[in-house]
Amino acid sequence: MKIKLLLTASSALKEIILKNLDEVNLTADVIDYDQPLYPQLKDVEILVNSSTKIDRSFIDAAPNLRMIHQSGIGIDNIDVSYCTTKSIYVANVPLANAISVAEHTLFLMLFLAKNVKSSGTSNISVMRRRFSNALGSDLQGKTLTIIGLGATGIEVAKRARSFGMKIVAITQPPFSRKGVDKTHYADNIASPENLLQFLVDADFVSIHTPLNDETRNMIGEKELNFMKKSAYLINVARAPIVNKEALFDALNTRSIAGAAFDVFWNEPPTEDEKLLQLDNFILTSHIAGWTNEAVEATGRIIAINIARISRGEVPLTVVNSELIL
Repeated sequence: MKIKLLLTASSALKEIILKNLDEVNLTADVIDYDQPLYPQLKDVEILVNSSTKIDRSFIDAAPNLRMIHQSGIGIDNIDVSYCTTKSIYVANVPLANAISVAEHTLFLMLFLAKNVKSSGTSNISVMRRRFSNALGSDLQGKTLTIIGLGATGIEVAKRARSFGMKIVAITQPPFSRKGVDKTHYADNIASPENLLQFLVDADFVSIHTPLNDETRNMIGEKELNFMKKSAYLINVARAPIVNKEALFDALNTRSIAGAAFDVFWNEPPTEDEKLLQLDNFILTSHIAGWTNEAVEATGRIIAINIARISRGEVPLTVVNSELIL
């Protein structure tokens, strides 16, 4: 079985996947980005992908393809519908980095709340007498609105509750399924059509929903105007869930206090990006889910699913479940 890795970053993940495959007597080749891509796809049966856009032309260039395995939870860069028509499994890794991303979310919340950027981060400025204009705030007693109460959103809610925060969740119904009662993790829970009313009182809004036609530009000018001037927006999901121009205007005019993202509309961003010039916008380099523990779990799940395909079995984390008879 011909397995190829199309991973644009993280040699650590490549090594872990190869090690896990070796343990089940399977091998894989790594796509060479210095060579034309499509000729390298003609014999591939299993493709492990990270951020490459996989559209119809890509899929047609790989006539033997049986499964595309995304190395994270997001599948917005894959034409899943077309894969389904070709009987190609699409699988992802839905749980491996939930804790890592949740912890990074709390880190960003604390960074914003404690006003770290305004306080200075060099050794010299840390040792100086505190700045009178760099007051921070507590998380205790603040309201956190979580958009998307899936695996990661639930982990964020657990940790935010330990800080004494009030948790409000906007998520798709049903609110209880597969043995998980989502109402247990939030003080209030509502469906997306109620989003605006739950933005009004939020001190922090944190996005944990997938990017699709329904969520693209979900947070735009109207939604940002409903937020308090003292509120912060955190996005560790996908940047286009937020309208870029509307966010810039809201931050530039201080109609919200600040925003912290681990994702961007074009990655990596160019140095002349307007948002990066603002003192109330924080950007980390899409690292929320990249920890030793998350990468180990990701590699293990990918290897398990590939081994299942090699035995004629269905991947455990298949996305296009229509292919399961």
